[in-house]
Amino acid sequence: MRTKTMSRFSVLAAVLLAVGGTAFAPVEADGQSVFRERRSQFSIPLNFISGTELEGQGGSLVDLSNDVGWGFGYGYHVNSRFMVGFDATWLSTSYEATIRVDDDNDMEDDGTSVIGGGLDAVSFQAVGQFNMLERSRFTPFVRGNLGITYADSNIPTGPPQGSCWWDPWWGYYCGTWQPTYDRTSFSFGGVAGGRADFESFFFELGVSGSWIAFENDTPFLPGVRLNVGLIF
Repeated sequence: MRTKTMSRFSVLAAVLLAVGGTAFAPVEADGQSVFRERRSQFSIPLNFISGTELEGQGGSLVDLSNDVGWGFGYGYHVNSRFMVGFDATWLSTSYEATIRVDDDNDMEDDGTSVIGGGLDAVSFQAVGQFNMLERSRFTPFVRGNLGITYADSNIPTGPPQGSCWWDPWWGYYCGTWQPTYDRTSFSFGGVAGGRADFESFFFELGVSGSWIAFENDTPFLPGVRLNVGLIF
């Protein structure tokens, strides 16, 4: 289902990009393009992340599944070619982890254990984009981003904990939670693709790549990014 959905989105976006590039002539004011210059945009990016295998310490492995993340983005076009902004995106995907086990604490491998779970990741990124064609509704572009990613493995680090308190609005309340393995890491990446501008909205479709700088490894996550939004 995820593969079919990804293919349909890609075909639809490619058609819209082609229409945007051929059905509209450039609009100019005083010799300058008015498509993007000094305009803001708000968008909802869809990130199709390809499944990948991540290597850990001691030969442990994590096999991430294909999945789709989404988020919100804002950008400001300094001129028709350069845009700066930020993205906030979220991804929740399943995984299978193969863990090397040391049962007797002698630093020797005593076998493996396989567990399944779900990974939640939230990223906050500053972005910069260069649109290669200044006076065309269709333009190739390259985009770079860097920021932080918070990842939660949902693997418990201890027993459930709970407490009760007086909430200012809800009154006396009791809650329970369980600590899990999580980490906030530096992350960066990029996108290369095509963009189509209409009067008040736009489409972008591109191939993406992301890196997350964990403590012992910086895995690469390939994917496809569809970005749909308003420009104003």
